[in-house]
Amino acid sequence: MRRVALLIALGGLVALLSACGDYANTTKGTVTIPSSNGPNPGNLPNPNTVPKPLTPHGYAVSLSPVTIEEVLVDPMGPNAGMQYVELFNASLYEADLGGWVLTNGQDSFTFAYGFKVASKARVLVHIGTAGTPDSCNQFAPSFGELDPAQGSLALLRAGSDVVDFVQWGNPGQPLEGAAVLVGEWLGGDYVLRAAEGRSIHYTGTASNSTAWFEDAISPGQ
Repeated sequence: MRRVALLIALGGLVALLSACGDYANTTKGTVTIPSSNGPNPGNLPNPNTVPKPLTPHGYAVSLSPVTIEEVLVDPMGPNAGMQYVELFNASLYEADLGGWVLTNGQDSFTFAYGFKVASKARVLVHIGTAGTPDSCNQFAPSFGELDPAQGSLALLRAGSDVVDFVQWGNPGQPLEGAAVLVGEWLGGDYVLRAAEGRSIHYTGTASNSTAWFEDAISPGQ
């Protein structure tokens, strides 16, 4: 009698488990992914990580929303403490430059962690001089004087990834090879040096000398 009762109990358990399985299978439906309602509901791209597209001319442009916009290496009068490099954030978003490095292959300047550039804003890095930094001005007192005749500058993300580059006077300047490898420059290409009191400016249309031209200095503009 006990054996019969045990068999009946086991049969009931199997039937119950089968019913649960059938019920689970019949309640499956389409999974709906909820829409984001956070600070970026449209899942818009982050300008710090998403590369820019090719221009209509087919030239590759910088992978970074922040680029070297103007370089003054030969100001009127003494050069020491009067040279500057201007960076521009072309994106619609604030860009975090904390830990980024501006270098000529010999000397370098590292942006403090937490330093950010607002959308469509510019920041001047004053070469070889000290001062009180703010959102528009940074100072690199230990950065050696840039050579007006020839030289180069590279902007490095995380201190190592070349995201922008320019060289003037002659090809083969420091970090040209690294810039060429990542499509930030053309090998053997260079910008003609500017006359005294004038600077070289970037148009943002290509990663080569065709996007650079000589003009009057315009810091912060």
